[in-house]
Amino acid sequence: MAKFTRIIPVGQFSSPVEEEPFDIDLNILSAGITRQSAMINNYEDYPAALISVRIKSNIAPEAKRTYNVYLIRDMGNVADDNAGDDDGLLNLLNSPLLGTIIVTNTATKNFYGIFYTGVKDLGPLGHKWGIAIKNDTDQGLASSGHYAGYIYMVPGTDE
Repeated sequence: MAKFTRIIPVGQFSSPVEEEPFDIDLNILSAGITRQSAMINNYEDYPAALISVRIKSNIAPEAKRTYNVYLIRDMGNVADDNAGDDDGLLNLLNSPLLGTIIVTNTATKNFYGIFYTGVKDLGPLGHKWGIAIKNDTDQGLASSGHYAGYIYMVPGTDE
């Protein structure tokens, strides 16, 4: 029998499941800069989340460059890359990469990515967590049109 993953809505247990947005300001994020979201309090200790990201280019970036999405966790005494509690700039060094969004040479275009934190090598989310996004292109981002959100995931049972 196959295992399944069931989606746990945040703050409610009815359908339809809606994403919760991250508090992260990507407006006009400069080339080469990383910004972290505000940390999420994971009081229920959900082990994993599905993360969706939409980033809008401004001036056309060089093709095949990337927007990189990282997982940041705070264990109480130690946080990935010394991340703070609030939305802000982050000096990225060791946070684990969730995935990349590859861009084309197109101005004012939305680029999308969906990332799962439940892969074996990452381990659980922990009590406080968030994301960081690095603009690894040669151009700043648009002044609006960005989004990042999440839905908690819990491994199911054999059924």
